[in-house]
This record gives sequence, structure tokens and C-alpha cells, in this order.
Amino acid sequence: METDQGSHGASAEDASKPLTRRRARIPERPRREPRRPRFPTTAWGRILAVGGCAVAVLILWAVTASLLAKPGASLTAAASYKAGDCFSNFDVNAEANRTVPCTEAHSAQLVATTSYSVGDSYPGKDALEQRAADLCRQTKLALPSDTSSLKQRNVFPTQDGWATGDRRVDCFVESTSGNSLRTSLLP
Repeated sequence: METDQGSHGASAEDASKPLTRRRARIPERPRREPRRPRFPTTAWGRILAVGGCAVAVLILWAVTASLLAKPGASLTAAASYKAGDCFSNFDVNAEANRTVPCTEAHSAQLVATTSYSVGDSYPGKDALEQRAADLCRQTKLALPSDTSSLKQRNVFPTQDGWATGDRRVDCFVESTSGNSLRTSLLP
């Protein structure tokens, strides 16, 4: 016996219509939770995110600087300086400076160097200053006509440096106007 409901519980009139989820009472798929932010919103999360960005910027800067570095330039340790070396952006207190060919822009040149013997005792600051001044005075230089931006810089070991084996006395000519030199100062 047929009723108005049909064989599956739907009315006979509605049998020609397709079934929908609501009519068939199929449960809807549960909704997703809202997406969490990519970076944590805690204070430590923010610090880590900012720190990560800073590290990425530093890496990018280092790669860019190494790619843009002049091929003729190299970093040289102070103990390895030789007479005639020219330096870009020279810093007398640095453990190393960038050496460049003297035909490129540079700010200083090592024009003379001498060393005390290994067995010599520390002569004192005044004696080292005098030896450095004499070294610079005796060095023949090919100076430009305008020397107003040039200065002599003497470098010699401290007593602590002497104790560790430093016996070098150096004479530099340095430009006070940056990388303005483009030739060697030695004839």
C-alpha cells in the first residue's frame, strides 16, 4: 500500500525533484577554524619574526657587498703589509685593511718599513718614535704638487706588542681627504 509519503519518506509529489542535503538530512561538513596568523602574536613571536627579518637583511647585504667588491682589492693583515702597498679607506688601528692597486683610488700608502732584531730589548716609546721619524725622513717620495691633504703616520709596537714579538716600524703617507690618491708615492 502506497501512502502520500512514497517509498523513502518523501511525498509522492516531490519524487521528481532532486534530493538536497537538507531534504535528505545529510549532515553538513564541519566548518574550518579560522586560519591562524603566520607569525605568532606573542611578544617572543614578534621578536623572533623581527630577528629573522634582520638576519635575512644582513645576509642579503653581505652577499651584495661581496659581489660588488672590486676584484683588485683584498683584505691584508697588518703583519703582512709590505712597502709600496696602497690601502682603500685606511684605518691605522685596524687589524687588517683593504689593499688595492696604487692606480685605483686609495687613502694611504706604506712607503717604508724596518724591523728590530728578535733578540733586541724594548727600546722605549721615544726611541721607537725617533726611529720611525728617521725612517720617514730618509724615504724618497714622489709627492704631488699639492701636499696640503697629506700627512705622515708612523706606526711602531707598544711594549705589550713588543713582548708578543712585534718588531716592525712603519711609515705611511695618508690622505686627510679620503680615497683621493690615484698613484704611488714611491718613485
